[in-house]
Amino acid sequence: MKNKICLCLLTFFSLCIGVIFISGCSPSESAVQTAIAETDAAKPTFTPSPTSPPPTNTPSPTPIPPTTSTPDLVGSNLLTRYGWTINQQISSHTVTLPNSFQHSPGDFPNAIYWAYNNEFNKAIGLDLAPYLGQTVQASLYLLDEPLPEEFRQSVKAKAVVIEFENKIIGAWIDQGRHAGFACSLDRRNFDEIVNQDWNEWLVSEGVVDLSNELDLELSTKTPEEIIELYYRAMNDGDYQLLYAVISRRNLARRLFINKDDLALFNHQEDEVITRWVDNLESVRLLSILDIHGRCLPLYQARVHFKYVDPELPTIPEEERLCFVVLNEEIEGLGWRIEEVNTAPGVSDYLCPP
Repeated sequence: MKNKICLCLLTFFSLCIGVIFISGCSPSESAVQTAIAETDAAKPTFTPSPTSPPPTNTPSPTPIPPTTSTPDLVGSNLLTRYGWTINQQISSHTVTLPNSFQHSPGDFPNAIYWAYNNEFNKAIGLDLAPYLGQTVQASLYLLDEPLPEEFRQSVKAKAVVIEFENKIIGAWIDQGRHAGFACSLDRRNFDEIVNQDWNEWLVSEGVVDLSNELDLELSTKTPEEIIELYYRAMNDGDYQLLYAVISRRNLARRLFINKDDLALFNHQEDEVITRWVDNLESVRLLSILDIHGRCLPLYQARVHFKYVDPELPTIPEEERLCFVVLNEEIEGLGWRIEEVNTAPGVSDYLCPP
């Protein structure tokens, strides 16, 4: 229940700050705007494990424009059975499922998207697991019925229907832009289905491998060292290190921040952090100060950044204060960055009520 409340608050917060995601150190967009490497001598010593897999990028599916044509009868019948009515088909995507639900540190969180939604899928007797690695058809539908009350900050419910060789192998309800994950067709949320905390689920379902060498190497780092690695990775354009020091929950939120309404989720090339890092000429971490968050470690980072095209960001060049929240998301794997913002109270909304 506690995680459920926190997740709703996180979703609400993301909606509130969505309009400023293209600025400085904004939350979940924080990872995008900062970064900087001090002189080589001042940088922490860190070498990604040679056995760590490189980031894997699934090509973005090509959405089709909204259509007013009659939706396929099979998908319509399935949704009707659970009390949902299709208003119109929004888009269709040909996508390849990941080979595994496991998310390796340094990868963009594609696998987390499919693993999380497969819990909604299994709740109604379907399962994507036998089709991992296969190319499938994913259709996105706008529905007439609203989302359950707990998701009401999202206006419209959307259904995702997955087909393989004209057979439905997956279906769930989506919140759309910014929020994404919602509930199963029978209107149960994630917590009700898995009956586990987020961190417990990541491990029990094999989404996170506790023996991964890069995760274990990062587990030896202090919060300050994790922050240093984060800004160094942004300065160097090192996406593997950048994603590795960000929490899985933070990464999962990035799947939907400023998402195109026709897309299933953001891919790495679409995500805000990519546009920021690609436009960074340099980022320099000037200082880190522990300012003691109410329930999670909170640090003030003073950074200086310079852009390739200074006209693109809304935050000016030069020095800026960013507030970095860290979380020991998975016991034994050390600290990861949960949020970055320009507001010092950024950690409070992550605390239990």
